[in-house]
Amino acid sequence: MSSAISSPSSVRDALISAFRASLVVTASIPGSIPSLIQSPLKPAAQALLDRAHSILTIGPPLSMNVELSPGEELPVAMHTLNQGAVWACLVGGGANPDLEDRVLGKAQEARPRGTELHNKIRKILTPEAKCFWFLCRKFFFTVNIAEKDGESYHYAGYDTCYHHRMYMGRLFMLHTDKHTALTRARMPRALEVYSDNYGAHIARTPKGMWRWGYSGLGQLGFQSSDFVDPTRLTFPACPKVPKLEASLPPWEKHGIVTEASIQGKQTFILTPVGTVMAGDKACLFTGPVQQDKRLLFHPVAVPAGFVPDHILHDNWTSVILSMGDRQMIGGSNECGRLGLGHENEITGFVDLPYRVDRIMPSQAGYCNAFLHGRQLLFVGLVPLHIAQSGLLPGNREEERCLTPTPLRFSERVKRFFCSEVVVWVTEGRTHLCNRYTQFCVPLRPRFWAYEFRASEKSSHSATPPTSGLR
Repeated sequence: MSSAISSPSSVRDALISAFRASLVVTASIPGSIPSLIQSPLKPAAQALLDRAHSILTIGPPLSMNVELSPGEELPVAMHTLNQGAVWACLVGGGANPDLEDRVLGKAQEARPRGTELHNKIRKILTPEAKCFWFLCRKFFFTVNIAEKDGESYHYAGYDTCYHHRMYMGRLFMLHTDKHTALTRARMPRALEVYSDNYGAHIARTPKGMWRWGYSGLGQLGFQSSDFVDPTRLTFPACPKVPKLEASLPPWEKHGIVTEASIQGKQTFILTPVGTVMAGDKACLFTGPVQQDKRLLFHPVAVPAGFVPDHILHDNWTSVILSMGDRQMIGGSNECGRLGLGHENEITGFVDLPYRVDRIMPSQAGYCNAFLHGRQLLFVGLVPLHIAQSGLLPGNREEERCLTPTPLRFSERVKRFFCSEVVVWVTEGRTHLCNRYTQFCVPLRPRFWAYEFRASEKSSHSATPPTSGLR
């Protein structure tokens, strides 16, 4: 029956047509149909006939919402497995979970002229392979709930792309130069996956940490310009971490990690015995290390007894570690962009003299914007467009703002971003200022890169505005 037939009258007409067709077929068969049915059949034929009779009289077996009698158990069948197992079995068997062709769409958006890449994706994620999800209601429910509650990641290179999907710890990856299908990652069930914008990944599992992807600047503890399959992440230069891991039960090795962050080709891992890191500009955070071990994870330089439980990490060179109410900051202090009141370079982490709730997304060079309660604080070298915007009254281009100074807005800010331009969004309006002009348009963008959505409590400066775009 066509899926387009849905109204009661259409269903009735279809049943009447089927009944009439059965009368015509019955009339064309010689002999007595009841006697033919009652005559002995071979066991296989009898089983099929009994099956058809059961479906017609009782109804087909349900794959979901089955009512069980007291003491009755579900049958041993694939559709009675839990949703994570069903999803993994089907995807592992070749089912295409990308029902809306989002992988192809993202590749076309990132590489509009990459016809060869697009064809690779079409060949791997075929429309025919979506049919598995429609075999029963349980399968269809599973793929929809996995789409809703699962995780996915997409990275597009020049002529290749990497995509992975994870649901209930089962991770399947697709690298268009290495795989001909979505392929189960050879590692234990993942509890959490951390990824950066450059195709590097680490996972926390009950059997410890795993890593894969690209590690061009050593952010995974080794250096490689090629894609690397999942491997165990070890810490030979951090003796306290392997000792802690060895003390944990076999399936509780995830306890070595309290939090992790992978940004800007740097990876920080917080553990109960201290913080370790690897990647770009590692010496700023760890201090000098042996040259032959420079690519390994090393402990960061912090005061004795400081074991952070939270990290704020931007996409460049500022990192804030928190242990309760105490915060410490590390990174490049060029032009005073750490807000310490000086321009001296530091190694490791030093106490932060003010509270930071978030490092705001920025690509403006030698400056930072920090969210502090209801204020956005600016520190570092003042770029021309910030000076012209009126958000820092009294500060001129290339002045150094060594202490945190509130940006002054005329109304509550919902989104903020600073690069070669400074953009902020208020209720129904978008404000933009660059080196040449500034303007306001009566619209609110639905999405942009490095999007920031402020909460109602921490959304705008508490300082009365002295200037700004209205």
